[in-house]
Amino acid sequence: MKKIFLVLAASLLTMGAAAQTTKANSEMMRQWRQTVQKRDISKRHLTSGIPQAAATKGEAKSTSGMPRTSFWFPGEWEEVQAVVVTPYYYYEPENHQGVNTWMADPLVPGVAQYYRYASGQWQEEGVGPYVAVLDNSSSFSDVAYYLMDAIQMGGAQAWVRVENFSDTTAVLNRLQNMGLRSSNIRFLEAPGNSFWYRDCGPICFYYGDGDTLGMLDFEYYPGRALDDSLPVYIERQFGLPNYTTMIEWEGGNCLVDGAGMVFSSDAIYGNNYDTYGQLTWNGSNPNTITYSTKPRLSNAQVKDSLEALIGPRATYIMTAFKYDGGTGHVDLYADMRDENTFVFSKMPGIYYNWHDYKVGVKNMDSLCSYESYFGDNYRSNFIPFPSTDNGGNFTSQSQYDSRYTRTYSNHTFVNNLIIQPCFSTVGSDGLPTAAWDRDNIEQLKKAYPGYTIYCVDVRDFDGSGGAIHCITKQIPAEHPIRILHNNLHGNTGTTYNTQDAHIEALINNVDGIAEAKVYYRIDSGEWHSVDMSMGPSCDGGPFICDLPTTGILNGEYTLIEYYISATSNAGKTITKPMTADQGGYFNFYLGNNPNPPVAIETVDAEQRFGQFAPNPATDDAKMIIDLAAGESYNVSIIDQSGRTVHTSSLQASGSIVYTINASRLAAGAYTVVFDNGGQRVARKLIVQ
Repeated sequence: MKKIFLVLAASLLTMGAAAQTTKANSEMMRQWRQTVQKRDISKRHLTSGIPQAAATKGEAKSTSGMPRTSFWFPGEWEEVQAVVVTPYYYYEPENHQGVNTWMADPLVPGVAQYYRYASGQWQEEGVGPYVAVLDNSSSFSDVAYYLMDAIQMGGAQAWVRVENFSDTTAVLNRLQNMGLRSSNIRFLEAPGNSFWYRDCGPICFYYGDGDTLGMLDFEYYPGRALDDSLPVYIERQFGLPNYTTMIEWEGGNCLVDGAGMVFSSDAIYGNNYDTYGQLTWNGSNPNTITYSTKPRLSNAQVKDSLEALIGPRATYIMTAFKYDGGTGHVDLYADMRDENTFVFSKMPGIYYNWHDYKVGVKNMDSLCSYESYFGDNYRSNFIPFPSTDNGGNFTSQSQYDSRYTRTYSNHTFVNNLIIQPCFSTVGSDGLPTAAWDRDNIEQLKKAYPGYTIYCVDVRDFDGSGGAIHCITKQIPAEHPIRILHNNLHGNTGTTYNTQDAHIEALINNVDGIAEAKVYYRIDSGEWHSVDMSMGPSCDGGPFICDLPTTGILNGEYTLIEYYISATSNAGKTITKPMTADQGGYFNFYLGNNPNPPVAIETVDAEQRFGQFAPNPATDDAKMIIDLAAGESYNVSIIDQSGRTVHTSSLQASGSIVYTINASRLAAGAYTVVFDNGGQRVARKLIVQ
């Protein structure tokens, strides 16, 4: 169910100019991609004939269990010290180097499955030793070097995996030849299968009173033993503690809110239903390569395990996309900007009949019906959905799935920078050159205030089911200053004109907090600050203060912008949002701004209305609706006979969660109609 085929396809591009231009070679590449993709989706053991047996000798892993002291998994928007990435390699049989009709697919250290192109198809040709060749010239390989540059630009260290330390010189030379940063690189020598390091890499967490940083190493799917061992090599060479679990899970299917809640898709259930573990062998004889066994887990066991390991507040499992390259990963359409806010890639309403459009809308509605750490529903923002190369719409779900699976959500946070996929050539100004692509990135910036956007053209990844997020893995910072805050937002009416605006934040650090302040300004004027003081609890807060907003309403509305700054006793300072020094502030309005800035693409009414969830419903059925300022709708609930059983009106601004109490309706099918006199949107609801 993985994406190994891309690196192999890229390798064929580098095997000689003559071979690159032949029709036969193009057909070989196409068939190679299909062969490997099909094998990965169905799991390798179904086609390779490798037996399943108890392990005899495998890659050693840490054996100690995860610390059961207090622990927390940070959100991806929090401070990081490094990001793991790898340049691209292709693999050749040792005795067929440079022959484009032969490829090798690593199984265990030093041993690969051989493939030969004959009679119009790729065929298995036994196993044997292989060589790893650094792809240091193709356009596909450029992406990894731009990632290394962006990671350093974001103030983090690039942890670069190489097959051999002798490759480090070539990597550094390539960066310098491309005019990219190369001063903050740390190399990790480790064998590998591919480059999808989000999926096989560790999920980092903090534990204990000292916020010790560790790695939780989930089992990667069977057949990729070398990728699965990545956390082991990080532990051996960099000293980061590694704790293991037999739960099979991939990092692209993991989304956490930084406050004890985890979200994933039901692809994790299928991963853990079979009994195949990772590849293992006796260390010398390739004939002993086998799959180790693991227990088959029920859906309930998988969910309970995730709650115990990573999501103690709650764990939510959603329906996986069907047409996403076979991954089932939530990182293709969902992201979190902070502990309160999701940012979604939402398909345009023209795709309403696509299977994954319906799944996505339902999942987004469900996510925003859950409660955040502070007891409020999660808020949502939306970013545009990519187009075809000419800026048009995709003709069908199958065309999108087979050729593109593009998304803007598959990006990576590096402190106050986002490494952002785009789908046209990047110009000298750092933005994509296609007008539609550039416009979409400008819209995206509104959803991530203050972030530096580092664009990378990832069209070589089209159809793979992944992009930048999938091939990078963050390593959180040491001794973090943690700030949890339910920020004030939107129109607040007269509430904070008759009383000062109260600010609370949970702030802690292992060295203690020396100072916490809120910086604020009124209608873009001069900045002022208010000291925060410790509230009733002495363990991390809440820190509290009041902004002097009483009586300052000027006209119809007044804009208040603010951010929090905290300094530890060791002298470390962090702001919330982290992008405050780049213009990324929290903001709210005294009074009512009729045209507040909204970080959402221009959409028609159909796209701005979600779907009810749960559906069928017995109690509350909820849906997300994105309303323009002052927009109003008449709402009618109509039963199967055409009788209107309830009417109401709806007027609000921004993203809301609309709720119907289904327990007050008789069992049956209903149509809920939203009508503003110019547009009419209907949604089905089943009441049990």
